[in-house]
Amino acid sequence: MSGDHPEMSGLEDDPLGRPPVVIARAPHRTEMDAIRMILADEGVPSLVERDHEATPPDWTLQVSEAAGDDARRLLENRAAMASHIDWDAVDVGVPPDEVRTILDGAERMRRFNTVVRVAGTVVGLIMLVLAVVAVLATVLT
Repeated sequence: MSGDHPEMSGLEDDPLGRPPVVIARAPHRTEMDAIRMILADEGVPSLVERDHEATPPDWTLQVSEAAGDDARRLLENRAAMASHIDWDAVDVGVPPDEVRTILDGAERMRRFNTVVRVAGTVVGLIMLVLAVVAVLATVLT
């Protein structure tokens, strides 16, 4: 392909001209977005994409081949630093009003879902009993 365009011959040796490398995989995008933000804070551009060829499909974090070793080393350093944190001693403080509103709404939604499940089960059992009674009434008459 580079024979057709002599100006393209230099791109074969350019590490930024090569396909990106996958440095992490996870079943959920949020995990990859968190790692992407860590890399972005350190100036390493990255991309989160869905890998549809994997079974089951998962998410990948990709960086240029030139930045692959730096990204891996950076993530290893961050993991080593995080392993020394005593998460039981971390005080996250009082959640903001927005978060408390969302959490209160989640509790109401859980209660509503429980009521609907119980009511659905009761209605289903009543329908089953009525069906059995109707079949028995039809057979006996």
